[in-house]
Amino acid sequence: MKNSVTFRPVALLLCAMAAAMTGCSTLPEPKEPLTPSYSFASPDATPLGKQVATMRPRTAAAGLSGLFLLGQGVEAFAARVGLAQRATRTLDVQYYAVFADESGTLLLGELIEAATRGVRVRLLIDDLDASGSGLDLALLAAVPGIEVRVFNPFAGRSFGPARLLEFIADGERLNRRMHNKAWIADNVGAIIGGRNLGNKYFSGPSETNFADLDVLTLGPVTREISRSFDRYWNSEWALPIKAPEGARKDTVPTRLTEFAGRIEQIKATEYGILLKKSDPVSELFAGKRATVWATAHAVVDPVSKFDADKSPEVESYVLTEVAEQLRATRQSLLAVSPYFVPGAGGTDLLKGLVERGVKVRVLTNSLSATDVPLVHAGYAKYRPELIKHGVTLYELKPTAPPDIGASRRQTALSSGSQASLHAKAFVMDQRTVLIGSMNFDPRSTWYNSELSILVDSPELATQVVQAFDRVTSTDRVWKMAYDENGLAWQSADATEVTVLRSEPATFWRRMQVEFLGPLAPEDFM
Repeated sequence: MKNSVTFRPVALLLCAMAAAMTGCSTLPEPKEPLTPSYSFASPDATPLGKQVATMRPRTAAAGLSGLFLLGQGVEAFAARVGLAQRATRTLDVQYYAVFADESGTLLLGELIEAATRGVRVRLLIDDLDASGSGLDLALLAAVPGIEVRVFNPFAGRSFGPARLLEFIADGERLNRRMHNKAWIADNVGAIIGGRNLGNKYFSGPSETNFADLDVLTLGPVTREISRSFDRYWNSEWALPIKAPEGARKDTVPTRLTEFAGRIEQIKATEYGILLKKSDPVSELFAGKRATVWATAHAVVDPVSKFDADKSPEVESYVLTEVAEQLRATRQSLLAVSPYFVPGAGGTDLLKGLVERGVKVRVLTNSLSATDVPLVHAGYAKYRPELIKHGVTLYELKPTAPPDIGASRRQTALSSGSQASLHAKAFVMDQRTVLIGSMNFDPRSTWYNSELSILVDSPELATQVVQAFDRVTSTDRVWKMAYDENGLAWQSADATEVTVLRSEPATFWRRMQVEFLGPLAPEDFM
């Protein structure tokens, strides 16, 4: 692996220590061969498929897909509920992280409700945070019709010293994580993008609210997303969580009743009531919201990206596609990445575009808005060079509204929360759009698997560009500049222009970046 850091001598000792508690950290083997399963083969025959067929304009070619941007958190939540409630055959859910808070609990409740009415549910979660999120995965697996698998699992199923030792001992494997995000109903409709499942992604009660972006897909591109899900689900890296056995199994009905009671309590809260007020899927099907019909294709890393021993120099397929699209850009490039660490190669690529006359604009997090300060250290070292060579950089403020393209007004639920950018999108020449889970950083390139869609649509591109302009033309961002006095952070509101000459962040955050940043290898940021 490029620039990887290994600890072979120490790893043997640590693995022996971890083995005493969890077993040495190689990829765990299933106790019995797993039966492969696949997405529903006849999506057009489902009620959802027939409904989508009625939406398609007569002028739209058969190979075009329906697309709808989800820039607001509440709408993004409601769209997932809308697809789940319309599923009659299958519901496939793939995420890097799922949280046991209000929105995460409600969405897991939708999975249970779907399984109860006969829908086959497959839930695939990356295992990095699965055990520490408060989720009772075994309880979900006990529901008839639901199968749960964790991707690239740890040997131990609980957080603690044993898991830390295991991570250090087998870092080459365990540092690789499934970052894909997909919510797929009947192989007809899907939602992909930057959001995981939890309050901070859906404008819910949280210390941080992410400004994020998803896209709802209908039709052919959804089948490509489903095929990607099948490859990950049926791979050796996805192992099942078993339903409880013995005495614990006897408590399943009681625990499910308690879970249902918690859902009812959440629905009665202010946030639960707010979530009910949005129903974008019904509005789409009723023709009240505009669907973009365009050529779209899934761009996804192959599962072989995790096979370090077989392919030590595996490169991201998603990155390759992004790089090809960037090099082909002739007029304008818009990039949105919360974790923006371009590296020497990415910096040269962006500089080369500007030299060719391409207008390059980038939106990322400010140090005060990012949830991972060390990543900012990786970005900051390239910031002066990018600005000096004509790349326009914007940094989101922590006081910005949590919804992409939203008005300045915030709900009471999000007031007091810090905003942080989490959307990932590229727009090339105001025509080609790439939206998904990938950041412009080494971790997405070399360690994470990613899922995106590539769309050829001036209409969708215009929507993304307009949302970008609404964010960057107000006091929600700092516009970066560089002159003889060094870096400058510029912000404009209705009355005046503010210019700062030092990083707008707390003393502690600045110290983290200054002293710890140089110690963190870029590949691990």
